[in-house]
Amino acid sequence: GITTTISIYKQRPSFFIVSSTVMADINTAINTCSRAEFDQHLALLFEPCPVLTERLFALRPFASAAFLVDAALDVFESCSEAERVAILGAHPRLGAPKKNLSSFSKAEQSHGVIVPPAVLARLAALNQQYEARFGFPFVCFVNKRSRADLLPEFEERLLRSRDVEMQAGLEAMVHIARDRLSQLLAASL
Repeated sequence: GITTTISIYKQRPSFFIVSSTVMADINTAINTCSRAEFDQHLALLFEPCPVLTERLFALRPFASAAFLVDAALDVFESCSEAERVAILGAHPRLGAPKKNLSSFSKAEQSHGVIVPPAVLARLAALNQQYEARFGFPFVCFVNKRSRADLLPEFEERLLRSRDVEMQAGLEAMVHIARDRLSQLLAASL
């Protein structure tokens, strides 16, 4: 049940090493904020996604913000297929116009590098093929790679089964959220 699930999150090791003061502030915020504030906090980590924020909000309290991010994996497992598709659909398309991206997505997908038109065209074609095949957008942990560097992974993942690809996308969202949380914590030190 929920009590067992919460106790598991309290026992998991943290992925982030930060000062206890910063961690205490974040822990207090995620466990005591309003639902609207919680939605805003999670939108920074996962992009706006009502299904995910509703489920995670119901699991509070968390031992740390890192445990909250980890809890998303278990939330994904408890979701219906339609809810998983909605969660993946909350993530922006790779190569989407900057006006459609959150500040984190802009930083992750750009690096001040001008993307050649041929790469943008290939990304658009791959996005279209991927979404037609799987019914949800391609999600990967960009991790400071150029858009051109992502093309081989994108092409390879088109060959996978839908179930494998759905799981890969959900796990990528957690990796992205961990990285964003790490950046937020580092900026607050």
